[in-house]
Amino acid sequence: MAAIYNITIDKYADFKRTFQIKEDDVILDITGYTFDAALKENYQATTDVDFTCSITDAGAGLFTMTLTDTQTGNLTPGTWVYDLRMTDTTGKITRMFEGKAFVKQGVSGS
Repeated sequence: MAAIYNITIDKYADFKRTFQIKEDDVILDITGYTFDAALKENYQATTDVDFTCSITDAGAGLFTMTLTDTQTGNLTPGTWVYDLRMTDTTGKITRMFEGKAFVKQGVSGS
């Protein structure tokens, strides 16, 4: 079952979150794993915005998910939904996180 983790995204600003994967409180080496995450205005939306996910330190179980300022600038302020999946070296896909993404309007860049 995916953990609930809500995020806030500022419109017109870069977004970056770093996560550490642990299994039974032990850091998981994520060498060879992949991650993907998507953001939608609601569950029924037919289009999504893909986060860029990259491993930053596999041995330490660290990866990041990011959006550029251009991507966030194209988002409509409000409450969106997202999830993040991990694929291990055997091809097993696990939904790690899901939650609400609160997109906040900015002044700069608008």
